[in-house]
Amino acid sequence: MNMKKTFNVVATMALFGSILAGCGSNGAAPAAEQGGEQAAGGPVKVTFWSTMNPEETVTMKEIIGEFEKANPDIKVQLETIPFEGAQNKFRTAAQAGNGPDILRSEIAWTPEFAALGLLEPLDNYFKDQDDFLDAPLRYSKWNDKTWSVPQVTDALALLYNKKLLADAGFNEPPKTMEEFRTVAKALSKPAEDKWGFYYRVTDAYWFQPFMWAFGGGLIDDNKEILINTPGSVKGLEFLKELRDVDKVFPNEFDATNEYSNQMKAFQTGRAAMVLNGPWATADILKGEQFKDQNNFGIAPIPAGPEGKTGSPVGGHGYVIYAGSKVKDASYKVIEFINAKENQAKFAVRNGLLPTRKSAYELDDVKSNRIISDYKPVIENATNRPVIPEGGQIYTAFTPEFQAFFKGEKSAQQALDSVAQAWAQLLKK
Repeated sequence: MNMKKTFNVVATMALFGSILAGCGSNGAAPAAEQGGEQAAGGPVKVTFWSTMNPEETVTMKEIIGEFEKANPDIKVQLETIPFEGAQNKFRTAAQAGNGPDILRSEIAWTPEFAALGLLEPLDNYFKDQDDFLDAPLRYSKWNDKTWSVPQVTDALALLYNKKLLADAGFNEPPKTMEEFRTVAKALSKPAEDKWGFYYRVTDAYWFQPFMWAFGGGLIDDNKEILINTPGSVKGLEFLKELRDVDKVFPNEFDATNEYSNQMKAFQTGRAAMVLNGPWATADILKGEQFKDQNNFGIAPIPAGPEGKTGSPVGGHGYVIYAGSKVKDASYKVIEFINAKENQAKFAVRNGLLPTRKSAYELDDVKSNRIISDYKPVIENATNRPVIPEGGQIYTAFTPEFQAFFKGEKSAQQALDSVAQAWAQLLKK
């Protein structure tokens, strides 16, 4: 675990109390710190890189303030890192010996960082794992060790405008892909720039629900590549038919602004349905169409022709840098900010989904309609492969996905190219 140092008797006795306090509820007694950044008589400094959005950061700063008040011997230096560059930034810093003590890691980054030797295994710290949902906890495990503490989970859902669907005679969201096609067609008026659906054609991540619905896949636990199987091809062809034949979403290609365009279309009522995750909830509810929050509908991904469905389980977890000199204090921070009450605070304020089972039993969470509506989405969601290469699969996937929607390749050609690139990736 941690490197051991020789302390004189006086220093050991002075530190004994704080080490016990650092164990928290996990019951572990971690080994001594590696020399921690601590001035004589001053607090330990723990650096924390967070990838949270501005709304979530407000909540995090409040919780950290509560932690520091309760633990004056530890000072948390919070730095917000843009999500898009955080993976490379941490890898570069950690490999140079300058990583932060704590990182909020996207689930696909964790096995990669662990394989590179950049993370501290947490098995001797993280003792209350039975309180965590199975799907997000699975992303914490790699190579028979535990590398992260799940902070938040998510999955893409079918989000819909209840009033627009009801006005068109649909009082429930579509449950199958054929029903989805019917609803989307009925709500689309291309000449008026009104759409039954708004879909992102520049990012392959958003294809996965259709891929699984039609029986396709990514990479299985044995590293068998499934992306170019018949089900994946059918899912991709179905999407293009929705755009080019049924004309239920706009024929646009704007990688820079596509996400914001999708959000605006949904918020203003120009799009009746979109795919998005719980991280978008707080922003969506600012839209004019959702001043009445009851108009905001959340449903699982419709099932494909054989009854299959799925949505990528995502989320983030807290990891500790292997080179940290303050690992005990770092875990104490993680334990506090990730307590069930604080998970509930993040969830209720920001429309997020807790990873702790006990958080769902708290009154604020149980009474939150949006969190409750996301529960069946998570129950029908699908884990992505937990492999060191998992965070790199979209590098080859997205360009081929784009080539298909631009008409440069057939679905089979595009996905065959992805499969070839993944085969090379997995050989490294």
